[in-house]
Formats: sequence, C-alpha cells, structure tokens
Amino acid sequence: VKGYLARCDELNGAINAFLEIYKDEAMAQARIWDKARANGDGLPPLAGIPIGVKDCILVKGHTASAGSKILSTYTASYDATVVNRLKKAGAIIFGRTNMDEFAMGSSTETSAYGPTKNPWNTNKVPGGSSGGSAAAVAAGLVPAALGSDTGGSVRQPASLTGIVGLKPTYGRVSRYGLIALASSLDQIGVFARTVEDAALILEV
Repeated sequence: VKGYLARCDELNGAINAFLEIYKDEAMAQARIWDKARANGDGLPPLAGIPIGVKDCILVKGHTASAGSKILSTYTASYDATVVNRLKKAGAIIFGRTNMDEFAMGSSTETSAYGPTKNPWNTNKVPGGSSGGSAAAVAAGLVPAALGSDTGGSVRQPASLTGIVGLKPTYGRVSRYGLIALASSLDQIGVFARTVEDAALILEV
C-alpha cells in the first residue's frame, strides 16, 4: 500500500486517474492484514490487494459523484455488492477513479473534474467511460480496478491503455450499488495487468 501511495503521489497529478485516494483507510486495512499474516492466520484470497473503484460504484461513507458536480456532495450510505464482496475477500478499497460524467463518453474527457490522460502518452486519451480505472492500472497506481461497461466502457479503455479489461456476461456480477448509464445493459467489469489477475477478482 505504501508503494502504491508513493506511486500515486508521483504520477496521479499528471494523469488524473484517481479523484480521491482513501489513504488513511488503506493504511489501516494494510496494518490489519500485516498483523494477520504475522500471526499465521488464514488469509482470504485478496488480502491486502489495493483495488481502485470507478466513481459510479458505491463505497459506504465516501463520495460517489459519477464524474458529475451534481453528485459532488453525495455520500454513499452502503457498499455496492461488488465492493462488499471485495472487502470480505480482503481487498483494500484504495480510492475512486475518474470517469466520463454519468458514464456518457468514450474518452474520459467529459468528467466534471477534468480529463484523464493516457499514462503511456499524456497527449492521448485513455478511452472511457472507465478511463480513470484503466489509467490507474496501466500506470501502476493499483494492480486492479473496477469499471462499468455498457457498450465498451471497460473493454475500449483497456485496449487504449494496453491492459486487460473484462466485461462479464450479463447477470454474472451484481449491479446493486452501481449508478447506471443504462441499467439493463451495464455490467461491472475488471481491469488488471494480466488475465489471471482479472480471473481472480471475477471469482470473488
């Protein structure tokens, strides 16, 4: 976690992948898993793994703005099902990532909080609408992140940033707690550096 926080301090200002990083909570969770490991306790499958979450997926106690000023003061009162499952599996929810406003876009340039840049070339877009999550993983700010995909919003930014993006079959992953673009089409998907990592998270 310290390594990823340092990496964010170095690079996030230039690419604007994360809108908010839950630094204190991430460190507190990391200490819990370090203690459990030191005690020889059995660890869940994602123990201590930092994961970014697109700004339209609810994390209890944190802002979920969907990239819009309209929701800039909205604080989630519950965890999305995917977030709840990740937490139970030991994952550390690291922060919320930038996105096209209300997921309407394919470049992450329509966010009310400024565009996200492609970390490989900051003169280029990272794709969208989940471009913040894609850029965060591509830049090594987190090993994995969640996005949402209606008509390509995980797969296209994964392609533009050279990482793995998985849109599950409809209904495979719960949409409860997702601020939807088109709820009958949206799916929450995974960004990772490898297919194996994406599979491990999908399994959870």
